[in-house]
Amino acid sequence: MIGTRYTEQLVNEYVGKGFWDPTLLSADLCDQCARDYPDKEAVVDTQTRLTWGEVGRHINTIARGLIDLGLKKDDVLVTQLPNCVEYFLLFFACEKAGVTITSTQPTFRHAEMEPILHQTQAKAVVIRPAFRNFDYFGMFQELRPRAPELKHIIVLGDEVPPGAISLSALMKKRPKATQQSLERVRFKPWEVTRIFNTSGTTGIPKCFEWPVAPRICSGKVMARRMEMTTDDIVLTGWNLGTGGSLLIAQVCIPLLGAKLVNLEHFSPQEACEMVEREKVTILALVPAEIARLVDYPDLNKYDLSSLRMLFTGTQLLTFELGAHAEEKLNCRIVIIYGAGETGTICTTAASYPREKRLGTVGMPADGNEVKVTDGKGNLLPRGEVGEVYVRGPHIISGYYGRPELTAQAWRTGWFSTDDAGKIDEEGYVVLMGRKRDVIIRGGQNLYPSEIENLLLQHPKVKDVAIVAMPDPVMGQKQCAYVIPKTGQTFTFDEMVGFLKTRKMAPFKLPERLEVRTEFPMNPAGNKVDKLRLEADVANKLKQETQKGSK
Repeated sequence: MIGTRYTEQLVNEYVGKGFWDPTLLSADLCDQCARDYPDKEAVVDTQTRLTWGEVGRHINTIARGLIDLGLKKDDVLVTQLPNCVEYFLLFFACEKAGVTITSTQPTFRHAEMEPILHQTQAKAVVIRPAFRNFDYFGMFQELRPRAPELKHIIVLGDEVPPGAISLSALMKKRPKATQQSLERVRFKPWEVTRIFNTSGTTGIPKCFEWPVAPRICSGKVMARRMEMTTDDIVLTGWNLGTGGSLLIAQVCIPLLGAKLVNLEHFSPQEACEMVEREKVTILALVPAEIARLVDYPDLNKYDLSSLRMLFTGTQLLTFELGAHAEEKLNCRIVIIYGAGETGTICTTAASYPREKRLGTVGMPADGNEVKVTDGKGNLLPRGEVGEVYVRGPHIISGYYGRPELTAQAWRTGWFSTDDAGKIDEEGYVVLMGRKRDVIIRGGQNLYPSEIENLLLQHPKVKDVAIVAMPDPVMGQKQCAYVIPKTGQTFTFDEMVGFLKTRKMAPFKLPERLEVRTEFPMNPAGNKVDKLRLEADVANKLKQETQKGSK
C-alpha cells in the first residue's frame, strides 16, 4: 500500500530533487553486495556467520518460502526477536516477498502484543519459542484465539513446538514460488514495507508506516556523516527493530558492503568480548547501555582499540556521559535524533567539534527542514526555546490504519515532535527534552535536561532523572531521582550545594531528592520511565500529607 500521506506531487518532488530513488529497495542493496562481495563476511552472531553470497541466497529462499505459506502482498508479519542473523535476513526477505514487517521489542508482553496484532491484522509471527526465561510461544498461543487473522507462528532454533513452523526448515526447503513471483509482489519505494511501533510507555503502542524510500535516504546521510566504509564492522546492542539500529542494519551495512555483528542481549562483558573478538569499529548502543559500559570495572581488561565510533539515539545523551564515554573508549560519538512518528530528523557527524557532537543533536538530515515555534504557530528566532517541528524526505508516511490521525498530525504540512528545543546561531538543533517533561513552576519553564546534565558532573552521581511533582501553590516543583555511584551516599544538601556552586537560578533548584539503586524503564527497556517516577513521588506526597493531617 502507498504510504497514507504520500501524494503523487510529494513523491515526484522528492524523486525530482534526488532524495528518493524511484526503483531502489534495501533488498536490492543486498543483491548488489552478493554480486560484488560474495565471499566477504556480511553478518554474524554468536552461532552463525554468513558471507554476502550466502545472505543473498537465504533472502531469496525465505522470501519465496513466505509466498509458499500463502502470505500475500501487503500482508503483515510480526517479529519479536533479539538481534540475530535470522532477524537481519527477514527484513530483506519480507521486502522481496511484498510482506510488511512489524518488528517489536523482545521485552513486550501480552498487553503490548495483543493490540499490535489487532492493529496490523498480522498473518504470521516470527519468534524464538523461549528467550531469557520467557515463553514466547506460549504467549502467542494464548493470544491466538483473540487474533483470528494470525495463521502462522514461525520459530527460530532446533526446538519446534507442535503447531509451529521452523524457519530453518523454510530456509532449507526448495520453494515452489519462483523468482518471477517475487517480481509480481515487489514493493515500490514509497509503499509501506515496515510498521514501527512505540515503546508503549504511555499506553497501547501506536503503529507507524515506514516506507523504504525515506529509510534509504536517511541511511545514506548516516553513512556519510559517520564516514563509514566497506571495512567497517558494526556491533549493535541496540535492538534491530528500533530506528537508528534498523537504519544501520537495513541500509548502511548493505549500502557499503560492511559487516554487522549482532549482540542478542546487551551486557558490558558480552559487548567487550565481541568488540575484542570481531575487531568492531562502530558500536551502536542506547545511552543507558553506554552508561553501563563505561562504568564496567573490567573495561580495561579488553582490547577495544579497534573502536573508532559510538552511534547512539532513542533518548537524550547528556554531555557529561558522552564526554566520559569518548575519553574511556577513545572514540567519537555520533547521535541520531528522530522518533517512530517521524523517522530521522537530525544527526551529528564525526567531523563536528565536541561541543556540537555532544551538546546538540546535529543538523537536519539532508532535505529536512526544522523550525521552532511558540506553540501557537509563531516562528521563534534562533536561540529561543520552543516546540520543534519537522518536514522533509526522511519523514514517514503516517499512522498505520489511522488516516484521520495522520491528517490531523500533518494538517499544516509540518509534524510536531512534541519536543522542546532550539536552533543555535550556527543552525545546530539543541533539545531540552520532551515537551511533556517541561516542568512549569509558578509560570516559569524548567527543562529537566539542564539540571540532569549538571548533576551528572557530581563525582558521587551515576545517573539522574528530574521529574515534576505536584505542588498546591506553585503548580509543579522538581524532584530529583538519583542513583549514586557504587559505595557512595548522596544527600539533599549535597545536591543543592553543588548546584549553587554552578550559579544556578534559585527557582531551578530541585526541591526534593529520592535516592534509588535503579530506575524503572519503559517496556522496550531503553528509556527511563519518567511517568512512573512522577506517579511515585506524587504518591509519596499524598501519603505524607495524609500522615500530617492525622
